[in-house]
Amino acid sequence: MNMPPDSKNLSSLRDKSPSFHRLHATDLDRMRGMYLTAEELRGFDKYKYKSEDTSPLSNFLTHPFWNFVVELFPRWLAPNVLTFSGWFLLFMIYAVTCYYDPHFTAAGDRDESKRLPSLWWLIFAVAHFAAHTFDGCDGKQARRTNSSSPLGELFDHGLDSSAAFLIPISLFSIFGHGPHCVSLWELYRVMLACLAGFYCAHWEKYNTGTLFLPWTYDASQIAIAFVYLITFCYGVDVWKFELKEGIPFALYFGGQFMVRCSLILTVAMTLYNMYQARVSKTDRGLPFLEGLRPLFSFFVIVFLFCTWAIISPSNILEIQPRLFFTATGIVFSNVTCRLIVSTMSNQPCQSMNVMFYPLFACVLIAPFVRSTELEVGILVCYTAAVAVFHVHYGIFLVRELCDHLRISCFSIKKL
Repeated sequence: MNMPPDSKNLSSLRDKSPSFHRLHATDLDRMRGMYLTAEELRGFDKYKYKSEDTSPLSNFLTHPFWNFVVELFPRWLAPNVLTFSGWFLLFMIYAVTCYYDPHFTAAGDRDESKRLPSLWWLIFAVAHFAAHTFDGCDGKQARRTNSSSPLGELFDHGLDSSAAFLIPISLFSIFGHGPHCVSLWELYRVMLACLAGFYCAHWEKYNTGTLFLPWTYDASQIAIAFVYLITFCYGVDVWKFELKEGIPFALYFGGQFMVRCSLILTVAMTLYNMYQARVSKTDRGLPFLEGLRPLFSFFVIVFLFCTWAIISPSNILEIQPRLFFTATGIVFSNVTCRLIVSTMSNQPCQSMNVMFYPLFACVLIAPFVRSTELEVGILVCYTAAVAVFHVHYGIFLVRELCDHLRISCFSIKKL
């Protein structure tokens, strides 16, 4: 049990925390929650959102459109309802593609009855466009209803961290793997590139204190909606043509264009923005090694999962690709959420995530597992465990911040 702070500590806490007047003395005993420390809660009290969006597409097309759409929503609608609704549409797309195409083989199957019903592609196009619209309107709804808070940003970016893997995994059902398609390693590389692009934006914010929105984000979301729409009109075979002899379009687009855009362009802009912030002394002033700390967790994710896939006796990536991709995405989402919390609360980020330890154990025992069913069972158990833990983390993280800020997540009324 935490002991009550003495009067000196209370005075220090009062000076550091603008929201101290909202807390009763008895509340100080339980300021530390299951996932948020007292220092992190005080950091959230001081947090100010800073972002830059210089994309011509955003400024001249999407933002004017969202400004129009947000006026259609009632003022009593909480911004987080829009955020969650958009995420739920993306999860629906993911769930449907998992049901119809668990191994990314439906697109390459010549039997039309084994492919996704064509109507789903139209539903996906509408759902993805709506999800992107909701994601763009939630912040505007918060400012429109005067309900902006650190919770809104944490909730939005936290769900975005899972959308970063839900979107590519769903999209892979269009291209699949097999003849005139893409190998599973190519698909996995594309997903890791998408995750790296998203992570770079928050690594950049960890160092600069400002979220620089990448130019590629809005363009990619609109393009994905059009890809779904084209697939509805012409079928998945429309993507099976070859640019050169023996080089399928999907392989070139996924293996070359996507990886180069996500890594080269995004990383280059990230390093440039961090350099400019350091020179102009507008960054957070972190020591060099502290600024690099978030990269360690991302490299651990890539290293452990790729090692498991390479040394697996039963070739786990080929047997359960969607489950393997999902496990990677969940661990990535949890690591990113914790980085977002550290950035917003102005605290050092974690070097090791609790999900790494069972993953490390899975990698150690994988070479000695001679049964395919057993290795699949290990992957299923690990994925289920990290999924439950991540959902628990998200729910209680939001609850702790809601209690501290005296607000409700899905209502604009203060508690």
